[in-house]
Amino acid sequence: MALASSFRSVRRALLLLFVAGLFGLVPPAHSQDAPPGGAPPSETRGYFAVGVNATDLGPLNDRLSANGYPTFSTELLSVGGGGYRVVADRILLGAELTGLVTPNQGFQGRDVFVGGGYGLFSLGYLFRPAPQLRAYPLAGFGAGGLVLTIGDDGAANFDDVLEDPNRSATLSKGGVLVSLGAGVEYQFGTPGGNGVRLGLRGGYLLSALDSDWQLDQDRLSGGPDATMQGPFLRLTIGGVGDALESIRDNDDEDE
Repeated sequence: MALASSFRSVRRALLLLFVAGLFGLVPPAHSQDAPPGGAPPSETRGYFAVGVNATDLGPLNDRLSANGYPTFSTELLSVGGGGYRVVADRILLGAELTGLVTPNQGFQGRDVFVGGGYGLFSLGYLFRPAPQLRAYPLAGFGAGGLVLTIGDDGAANFDDVLEDPNRSATLSKGGVLVSLGAGVEYQFGTPGGNGVRLGLRGGYLLSALDSDWQLDQDRLSGGPDATMQGPFLRLTIGGVGDALESIRDNDDEDE
């Protein structure tokens, strides 16, 4: 059961990465040459990210425990992707999509899952302490939500569903999010080129204007005040596709 739950969580994470790509949040890296005497060239970079988000799931865990359900860690795995554009040589404009997942829990023939996700638009200021190193403070604004799913564990048969058709429920809530943090990024290869880039981002996610919990489209009163508020830390990687393309181009030239 533990192995199956872990597999489902990983599958959810991979799906979230796929969604990030579909929404264009991981654009290819490229830069535009500035015209002679013109403004500095703009630069666009994309990345995937994986890390940990601490959340305020305490009130939800208290309610789950009081009703006999299993509880969940307040530190959730975060996976996602994003991109940013550097304009005027210093201003960083970005967007990111992040999914939060945790291993499923079994309870009386049910599969219980807690997760969430959010999207942010971000603004930062770029520093270059060294040719291959960049650092930036970053502020973001967006929205996101938490999800509690109680579903079938996959062992039911046709007659089980007829006896108990109400076998699943999805509860959700959303809110406005503000992110305050900073990041560093190191680029391998030629500075400013298309080499692989490894980075580290950290900060704090603030939650405000939270909605009530909902069951489908129906509002639920008296729900726990759980939010995604808390610190986060994630590793970023970008430029892999461009680096591989450069290697293929060099091989073609050698031939």
